[in-house]
Amino acid sequence: MEAGETPEQALVREIKEELDTEISVGNFIETVEHDYPTFHLTMHCFFCKVLKGDLVLLEHEASKWVEKENLDAIDWLPADRGIIEMIKCSVKAQ
Repeated sequence: MEAGETPEQALVREIKEELDTEISVGNFIETVEHDYPTFHLTMHCFFCKVLKGDLVLLEHEASKWVEKENLDAIDWLPADRGIIEMIKCSVKAQ
């Protein structure tokens, strides 16, 4: 996050900069804290909706859409594993 930015504002900006896509930020899920060998990650997680754009990879090497039924087929990074479980439970409740 840049100085003076909320997590929601940072997310909108980052998605625009890195994926050339406009989003609306929905409900907060959780803040994930994880220590990797060379850095500490703080990741504020929200449900979001694509408003405009096609998720163009400007900063990343690969991406894919995954149906909720196939979330377990991905080899998630350690920081992602807990939030994926929360997303699966939340999606089941909807």
